Amino acid sequence: MKEFESCSRQVEALKETVKDMLMASTVDPIENIYLINSLSRLGVSYHFETEIQGQLRQLFNSLHRFIDKKDYDLYTVGVIFQVFRSHGHKISSDVFNKFKNDGGMFKKELANNTKGMISLYEASHWGMHGEVILDEALVFTRMHLASLVSHQSCPDHPRECIANALYRPYHKGMPRLEARQYISFYEKLDSESRNDILLKFAKYDFNLVQMHHQHELSLLSRYIV
Repeated sequence: MKEFESCSRQVEALKETVKDMLMASTVDPIENIYLINSLSRLGVSYHFETEIQGQLRQLFNSLHRFIDKKDYDLYTVGVIFQVFRSHGHKISSDVFNKFKNDGGMFKKELANNTKGMISLYEASHWGMHGEVILDEALVFTRMHLASLVSHQSCPDHPRECIANALYRPYHKGMPRLEARQYISFYEKLDSESRNDILLKFAKYDFNLVQMHHQHELSLLSRYIV
């Protein structure tokens, strides 16, 4: 019980800190979307559903102002697409057209950008019937990522991320298991790409939920016996 209470206090304290971060991030639309993506993948976005929905609603209404006028890379566009689609906003798949060549094919040099390819691969799974460009993106990225993951020179961390993405799109897995998996990936990122406050919050929250489930199972087992 003491461990549960201690963990609960940590979660509540960190929750307020992360909420402040979320509100402050609205100054920069892309940083806001990056943060929302991290919260979702780490399994803690449910704490801020009202704030996130409100922020994304405002961003979607002004989407053309920052996405059409900026030359964002493949990774960033992929994240933007995933975040909006996963929260019910019908962002157009045309945002990926700029990554095609004059012949209508995805540019070959994109294959050298592992982070971007994973992002595009995951984005392609949010496609709807008739979105040909996302069907093409799925074929293009799956072929190159499968080749890369089998290559001996591929570093362990990217290989793990690629293998996990190819095995199952994260939004089709069990949320808590996917969150645990992403926490393990996230903590291996370099310090510039990782937010240690988010990581700490996600770990405490995951442990708290686990303890809650274990307590419920313990109570249930008493009735079954």
